[in-house]
Amino acid sequence: MVDLNAKDKILVLIADDEENLLVLLKDNLEERGFEVNVAADGEEALESVTAEKPNIIILDVEMPKLNGWQVCEKIRANPNLKDVPVIILSAYAQPEHIKRGLQAGANLYMTKPFKMDELEDNLRKLLKK
Repeated sequence: MVDLNAKDKILVLIADDEENLLVLLKDNLEERGFEVNVAADGEEALESVTAEKPNIIILDVEMPKLNGWQVCEKIRANPNLKDVPVIILSAYAQPEHIKRGLQAGANLYMTKPFKMDELEDNLRKLLKK
């Protein structure tokens, strides 16, 4: 569990190949007090997760090199990372996609478009667990 009242910032990794969305999420989450790292593809996301061990991860599904499901599966297979909460944030809203994301090990599956307040609430809920 992460102490949400601690002075240390909560590190969020956002992996998405959509640059505009990365900038929007990064700016909004930083304004809300989070520290944010970004990755533009699945391999970069895995490298960042391993090097930095964020407190929570937000993954898009459709990314170059490794998709979000593959990244999530690799995170869950790593004993040092398996407990890091993962949110999949994707435009894929079909039930089979949501099921696939949860089977890959995501704690939560959110669909785009989304509300920033809802994303922040979900981040904080998962961090409290």
